[in-house]
Amino acid sequence: MFPALQRVLLLALLLGLHSAMASSLLGPATYPATKVRFPAQALLISVTHAGARLVASGGRGVIIYSDDAGQNWQQAQVPTSETISAIGFADARHGWAAGAQGVVLYTQDGGATWQLQLTGDQVLKLMATSASAFAAANPGTDAAQHALRRSGIFTDAGANKPFLSSLPLGPQSAIIFGAYRMSVMTTDGSNWVDWSLHVGDPVSHGIFDATREGHEIYLTGESGVVLRSDDNGQNFTMLTSPDPSTMFGILATQKSSLLTFGVAGEVFRSTDQGKSWTQANITANADLTGGTILKSGNILVVSEDGGVFESKDDGLSFQNVPVNEGMAPYAVTEATNGDVIFVGSGGVRVEPAAMFN
Repeated sequence: MFPALQRVLLLALLLGLHSAMASSLLGPATYPATKVRFPAQALLISVTHAGARLVASGGRGVIIYSDDAGQNWQQAQVPTSETISAIGFADARHGWAAGAQGVVLYTQDGGATWQLQLTGDQVLKLMATSASAFAAANPGTDAAQHALRRSGIFTDAGANKPFLSSLPLGPQSAIIFGAYRMSVMTTDGSNWVDWSLHVGDPVSHGIFDATREGHEIYLTGESGVVLRSDDNGQNFTMLTSPDPSTMFGILATQKSSLLTFGVAGEVFRSTDQGKSWTQANITANADLTGGTILKSGNILVVSEDGGVFESKDDGLSFQNVPVNEGMAPYAVTEATNGDVIFVGSGGVRVEPAAMFN
């Protein structure tokens, strides 16, 4: 296992320790989220928008939301205490969250309440069904044998692998990606199928992030892997890797460039749909853990040592922004009023819009 993936999986394990203990008593992923007294101080990993609402997720099943640009937060009703590492919305009401032990959650009220749709055990069954169907349709081929062997390895290892990225395609359609190319898809908002055989990566790298650019979808992850779909997620093919280092995020800019970023402060930029890449000028040394595109078109990325870096030239170069959040930030987004919302090891931090213009 590659070091970067080890670190992320270890983080998920540590954050989910309480939930794992509960699961051993009550069944996988069925212990409700830990109630927190101060939602904005909980450890958070992901933040996004549900319309004008902000929604963030993190350890022990905690999901919180704010309707006043991040000033006040409420805890959502969540039926699992597994770490929720990825969250995404198709519109102001419909979204999916996912995380440790293969859990997938769905909301239809903008993130206030969530329903458990999948656990890791169910994901393994979906994978076995998919592999068997593929082998029956392609008897005796190397691809069929590989699919069956891969499914068997997952089954033998158990339902312990996390999902890491949530990609809504519509109010009832989404693809969820995770460790070792683990992927599932729904087209009706409730029934899921294994989608890993549609991701053309025979080595089964971990997929850490996904983004859409027009009709195309891009994935990035372990060992610098980048994949693209030109058919709305039906099939993903490998692109030229910008670097063998693991990439934790990928962004599509307002000028249709692609940026991927990750280990050791590296950022790479493509202006030809991922066919070739150039390295951005940035002074970061720590791992870059999150990023966002501001309404102005400027780009922000954050590093695990507390660094914040902004690009005003479509990702060609980044300058350090002198903010001190007093925590390790894991994700960042922009509120409707232009303020910038950071989430991480210390909860939520809000910085005024004027700092980034």
